[in-house]
Amino acid sequence: MELENKVKANKTGNPVPKAESGENPEQPLSDPHFSLRSLRAEAEIYAITRTLEYTGWNRRRAAQLLSISYRGILYKIRQHNLSPNTVRQVQPLVAESAKAE
Repeated sequence: MELENKVKANKTGNPVPKAESGENPEQPLSDPHFSLRSLRAEAEIYAITRTLEYTGWNRRRAAQLLSISYRGILYKIRQHNLSPNTVRQVQPLVAESAKAE
């Protein structure tokens, strides 16, 4: 709810009420490391990278898992400069119950 209020306030240009912000009133909300675009880009990079690593960089399969088009994932890979050499290897997700056996 708090993030939603901040987003609405930023869209309308009105400042977020200080009582609701829960932040230092002297600290501006325009922190360069906290913007909706940067958070979205980080989330995209993380999701695409994890999915590509999981599929062994099978872009078509990764696009299916992410429910986006093949061209869409190609665009995002180029946009974020992703390559197999720049990312760490991620093990496939295994359920906790399967690990115990």
